[in-house]
Amino acid sequence: MILEVKNLFIFLAGSTAVGVRGPEAATPKGKTFNPFRVGLDHVALTCSEEVELERVAAALSKAGVENTGVKTDPTLNKRYVAFKDPDRIARGF
Repeated sequence: MILEVKNLFIFLAGSTAVGVRGPEAATPKGKTFNPFRVGLDHVALTCSEEVELERVAAALSKAGVENTGVKTDPTLNKRYVAFKDPDRIARGF
């Protein structure tokens, strides 16, 4: 475990960090997908070199994959790019 705070924990799987958030209390009930309910909402990637991260963000955009562009995570203070399933198949559990 590399970080555990209220409603979030991050652990390493090999050298890959995986973050898991709990559902938000105000999430509406029902089976319709909501990014605050339990389920997969997005994938965020980071790279050891900023130039590589910029390349990944550009490649996602070029492929038509909607993404955040390069941003900084305020909890980890790490640069990343995040994207959702390009097919928009959101899965709740």
